[in-house]
Amino acid sequence: MKRLFVSAAIVAAFALALNACSSDDTGPSAGVGTVTGFVKDASSQNALAGVTVEGTIGTEISDAAVTGSDGKYELRFDLDSTMTAKISIRNYTGYRDTTNISISVKPNEASLRDVSLNPKSQVVGSGGSTSGLAQTIAFLGANPGQVSVYGVGGQETSVLGFEARDSLGIPIDAAHAVQIRFSLLGGPNGGEYVSPSVLTTNAIGRAFIAFNSGIRAGVVQVVASATVGARTITSAPVRLVINAGFAVQDHFTISAEKFNFPSLGISGLRDKIGVLVGDRYSNPVVQGTAVYFRTGAGVVQPTVFTSVDGQGAADLISGNPQPLGVYAAQPYGNGYHWVVARTIGEGGAAVQDSVLILWSGASNISTVSPTTFNIPNAGFQDFTFTVSDYLGHPLSAGTKISVVATVAPPPNPDDPINQVLVGFGRNGVITLPDVIVSGQGTTEFGFRLSDGTTSNAPPGAVTVSIVVESQNGSAYRTINGICN
Repeated sequence: MKRLFVSAAIVAAFALALNACSSDDTGPSAGVGTVTGFVKDASSQNALAGVTVEGTIGTEISDAAVTGSDGKYELRFDLDSTMTAKISIRNYTGYRDTTNISISVKPNEASLRDVSLNPKSQVVGSGGSTSGLAQTIAFLGANPGQVSVYGVGGQETSVLGFEARDSLGIPIDAAHAVQIRFSLLGGPNGGEYVSPSVLTTNAIGRAFIAFNSGIRAGVVQVVASATVGARTITSAPVRLVINAGFAVQDHFTISAEKFNFPSLGISGLRDKIGVLVGDRYSNPVVQGTAVYFRTGAGVVQPTVFTSVDGQGAADLISGNPQPLGVYAAQPYGNGYHWVVARTIGEGGAAVQDSVLILWSGASNISTVSPTTFNIPNAGFQDFTFTVSDYLGHPLSAGTKISVVATVAPPPNPDDPINQVLVGFGRNGVITLPDVIVSGQGTTEFGFRLSDGTTSNAPPGAVTVSIVVESQNGSAYRTINGICN
C-alpha cells in the first residue's frame, strides 16, 4: 500500500511539472497593438488636419497615418511582445522642427496619446529670450483673399499680414525690427495700390497693410522686402484676385451660332446661343455669374455660368412649339422667334437682351422665268428664279446654288458645236452667308445665258440646270431651250 501511495504522488508531481513547463513555453500571445490620439495646435488646441504621423519600431516604419479634419490618427503595430514604439511628425508646414514621442505598445491593446505641435510664429520658453536678425519674411494671410473692382459695391480692400523671422523661425523682436517695403507685380494696372508702402515691424515682427483695388479686374502679386545689413530679404509673391463688377446693359451681348437654324419641322437639332457679359469698366464679370435663358419656340437650356472671359453658351433645341402662329415673333411672322438671355446687375437690376432666330425649312426652287428660251446668234437671255423654303425664307449658311448649261451635240458630227456662257456668281456658284431676311441675293437670284459662238453654227439644244445643296436639303430644276 505504501509503495502504491508513493507512486501516485510521483505521478501527480510529474503532471504538475509538465503543466508548469507547458505554461512557461507558451510565452506572451502575439497580436496587433494600436496607438490612437489627436494632433492639436499647442496654443489654440485646435485640431490639425493633414498631418502625417509615422510609427517606428527599431529602425523600420511600421505604420503611417494622415490626420482627418478632427485631427485624429491611428497607428497599428504587429507585435509578439510588449515593445517601445516611436511616434514621429516631421516638417508640418507652419510648425516647429520634428516631434518624436516614445510609447510602450502591447499586443491586442490600444494606447492613447495626443500630440501637440508648437507654431513657428510662437516663442515657447521662459520668455526671456530674444530673436536674431531677420532672415525671412513670411506671409500670414489676406482677409479677404479676393476683392472686387472699385465702385461696384463689393469689398474693395484686403488686409495682408507679414512676419519677419530669424534663422530659427522665431519672429523678430522690437530690437531687431526692420522696415518692410511692399510692391505690386503684374497687376491689371487699373489704379490698385497698397497702403502704406513702407512699414516697420512691430514688437512681434509683424506688419499689416491694406491692398486696395482699382477699376480693372485681374490678378496681382504683392511682394514684401527688407534690407538687413548688406542683404535684401524678400517674401514669396502673394497672389490676390480682383474680381470684376456686376453685369451692365451696355456690355451684355447675346448671339447665335446659327441665326438661320435649318430645323423647321425637325426635332432634336441644336443651335448654340452665346452670351458675353461685362461690367461697367468693360471687364468680364466675375467667373461663375449665372445667365438665364428662355425661348419662344422649341426648348432652351435654362442656365449657364460665365467663364473667366465672361462667356457662356446654352443649346437651343428644335421641337414643339414650332415658331408658327401664336409662337412666331411678330411682326416678323412664321419661322421667326426670340431667344432671351437675362442676368442680375448692380442693385438687383435685370440685365437682358434677345436674339432673333429663323427656323428655315426644306429647300425649294420656284418662280423660274422664263421657262424656255431661244437665243439668237451672239445673243443672250436673262433669267430669274427663287431659292427658299416653303415660307419664302432664306436657306441656311453654307447653302450652295449653282447654274450649269450643257449643249447637246449637233446631229451632223461635222457641224461646229455652239458654245454657251453662264454668268452667275463666281464660276457659276453662289454660297449663302448666315442670313434671315428674304430679298435679292438671299432668296432672289438671276443669271445670264449667252451664245459664245459668233459663227453661223447650226441651232443646238441647251439644258440649264439649277442645283441647290444645303443643310435644308437638295433641290434641282432644269430649263430647256435653243441657242442659235
